[in-house]
Amino acid sequence: MSSAQENLLVYHGAYGLCRDPSDRLLLARIASGIDKERWTLPGGGIEWGEHPEATVRREMAEETGITDIQSAHLTAIFSHTYPRSEARPYDPVHHIGIIYDLTLGHFELKDEHDGTTDHCRWFTESQIQQLPLVPLGEFAVDVVWPRASPSE
Repeated sequence: MSSAQENLLVYHGAYGLCRDPSDRLLLARIASGIDKERWTLPGGGIEWGEHPEATVRREMAEETGITDIQSAHLTAIFSHTYPRSEARPYDPVHHIGIIYDLTLGHFELKDEHDGTTDHCRWFTESQIQQLPLVPLGEFAVDVVWPRASPSE
């Protein structure tokens, strides 16, 4: 630990990986803070005692208006550290994200108001290439559309 006595934090979240029949990916735009206007998967922090699947269902309702989730399958684990830096002058954080592949029933997208996100939208692979993404968003894109390795 440095002489500044940093608090090393761990943040646990659960996130929904949603694709529509046209193979578009659902993303949410962050409303404030250092990542304002960057895109991520819908989801968020796991509350004390809450099962991660319950978290993703709650967060999907809050951030997208989607409540009809027919199935949720554990798909991937995201792990990323954010060290203190000039651009991020906060305590270091280790972000662990539990990602569920969600099958949706009937829904109508609704943006969150006065929350951590302010807009949700479906994107094609080519549209996403033009978006500013947080590391979780970049990870999700790689899960949905894996890049060919250089040897392929």
